[in-house]
Amino acid sequence: MTAAIGAGANVVVLGIAERNRTPIFFWRFTTYGLTLTAATLVISAAYLWLRYFTLS
Repeated sequence: MTAAIGAGANVVVLGIAERNRTPIFFWRFTTYGLTLTAATLVISAAYLWLRYFTLS
């Protein structure tokens, strides 16, 4: 089983995926996680910039 990092839900999802013979490997997991993190940070930074510097 791949070592899960983060929340307990990750452990459950990795276990279910492995049981269904669709293992999620560490680098695939990390790639998706970093992509989502980067997108969230960009959207949040844009919102904060608009909210506090442009629309004030």
